Amino acid sequence: MLFGKDDALGLLPVKKQERMEKLKYQKEIMITAVMVAVIFVLRLLNVFQVENGLAHPLVMLLMIVGSSLLAIWLQRDMDANYAHQRLYYPNLNILKYVCAVLIVILHLRPFLGYSSKLDLAFNNILSRICVPVFFLITGYFVAQKEKTNPTYIRSYIQKNIHLYLVWSMIYIPVSVYFAFTNRHVIDLYIPSLSFPLYALIPLVILGLPLILIFYTGTYYHLWYFPAVILSLIVVAQWKKRWSLGWLLVISFVLLLFGATETYYGVLPLTLQRIISYYYNIFFTTRNFLFFGLFYVVLGYYLGSKKQVYASYCLEKLLISIMLLVFEALLLQGTERLNSNILLACVPVTYYLFVCTIYLSNHHQKHLPFGELSKYYYLIHPIVIVLVTAFPLHPLLQLLVVLLLTQLVSYGLYRLKRKHPSLPI
Repeated sequence: MLFGKDDALGLLPVKKQERMEKLKYQKEIMITAVMVAVIFVLRLLNVFQVENGLAHPLVMLLMIVGSSLLAIWLQRDMDANYAHQRLYYPNLNILKYVCAVLIVILHLRPFLGYSSKLDLAFNNILSRICVPVFFLITGYFVAQKEKTNPTYIRSYIQKNIHLYLVWSMIYIPVSVYFAFTNRHVIDLYIPSLSFPLYALIPLVILGLPLILIFYTGTYYHLWYFPAVILSLIVVAQWKKRWSLGWLLVISFVLLLFGATETYYGVLPLTLQRIISYYYNIFFTTRNFLFFGLFYVVLGYYLGSKKQVYASYCLEKLLISIMLLVFEALLLQGTERLNSNILLACVPVTYYLFVCTIYLSNHHQKHLPFGELSKYYYLIHPIVIVLVTAFPLHPLLQLLVVLLLTQLVSYGLYRLKRKHPSLPI
């Protein structure tokens, strides 16, 4: 019998239509529920207060309605673009530019003396997403370019080695100045290594250049380049022999060890003593092995797929951001060696990436956001050193640093366009 009882009665189309209507509004209901949760979490965290007028029931209701309508519109836009396989890669350049600005704010910390919550929001929440975003986007585009140019990963590594060496030379004088002004820290660190003098001298002569080149960089922000280069070398060699999925799992386990610098205060004392041997020598897990590798592999893995999407991606992004906020707040009162690696950054970075590439952008952008973000990252420490030499108000200091960084970055971009052979 080909047709069931319901079909014979003509009820199947009606039931199917009812199911479709329920599915049609399921996403909207989910989005509204998430926005309600976000608003109430912000109220519990005292972001919305009676004093600032945001805790009034009517105001909160209007925020829920407004944010829900906006989120529904955005989610529908992303769903439509996914259905028609429309990708908006220029959005990623804008995202990188925003992240570069946030990194400048992180390194200046202008809100530290005004509001601990505002400083927490920028220093330990928003800015912690930025470097993972750079890593993931890099891995993604390397995989995309490899589809049409199998040797692209090699040429990309070579180009970044040249760029890294040039900027390392530029920052050597700044690094020497920094070491001279902080020599008291170095004087305290060397005795803590407990090495005899005959072993310490060759360690400094041979080991210091290797550490500077392959680990820290000649200045604090240049560690990103060896992290990217070494991560891509690992990817290139690994995928010749084994599954990329296994490398993703292994690199995530390594990321968990990297997070011990953030979670140090909640770890058992026995584990603290064991990992202290590592931190006494290397200070941080902010390197290619325990940080960069996972995000580069994740980006490369996504780029190797035909199409990337996650249903309810906007809602999942909002939930991930709430988890990131909770993680930062829970760890705020604990002993931390640093806060470079937050585990909630993993879903936040992934869903932020997905939402960004599927969000419609029909307007031609005249600013070269991608190139400017690169130069922002490269030049801002020099600008910070110069500007902070003058006694300025922290917010004015931030504005001056951002303005000068923008001007210098745009100048370097124009210079590179006029002379493409320049390794800058």
